[in-house]
Amino acid sequence: MEEQNRRRMLGTLLGTPFAMAAAGNAMAAPSAKPAAKLSLAERIDVLESKEAIASLLNAYARANDRADEALLRSLFWPESTHKHGRFEGKSSDFVGFAFKIVSALKYACHHISNISVEVKGDHAFSECYYFAQHRRDRKDGSGEEDVFFQGRYLDDLERRHGEWKIIRRRGLSDYTSPAFPSETLQSSWPAGQHSEKAPSDDYYKMLAEFRAR
Repeated sequence: MEEQNRRRMLGTLLGTPFAMAAAGNAMAAPSAKPAAKLSLAERIDVLESKEAIASLLNAYARANDRADEALLRSLFWPESTHKHGRFEGKSSDFVGFAFKIVSALKYACHHISNISVEVKGDHAFSECYYFAQHRRDRKDGSGEEDVFFQGRYLDDLERRHGEWKIIRRRGLSDYTSPAFPSETLQSSWPAGQHSEKAPSDDYYKMLAEFRAR
């Protein structure tokens, strides 16, 4: 019975990202100024800004999953501040703290959804939801385990010289699952059929090839 309950809970957790996606990546928060009063150029700028910010939030997930420290640091302005869990300080210090965790994982997958962005000139505020899976070694050395997390990111962003970056982040952790012992070790997965970390993952090779065309 305990094993059935564990599997049922795991199935629910794994289904969460898809339910979140179905709810929509709606970047639907209104701009501070009613759309009817915005010029065509202003409306286009708002749309382009929302797209840029959504790409930034997705890049944050990719940076964690691929253990790409350079990408992770590039998403925050140098003076950006961070509050998430017990951490409160500069975003650059949080990146160092977080990177030690994600770089040691066997596998990580972060899903970003329910993106909402409000734009006001060169300033913006965004909210998004996250759902993450971490595959890691068990502390007792008996194998590997999976842990699942969900919560939200609330961000203040600034645009400087045409580039949007985060200037303040508030991370909210709403759920952390118990650790589930994995039935299959990551090392037993067929070579070449799964995601890897930077720069070995095929994303970097294929992106370079695309940009070289």
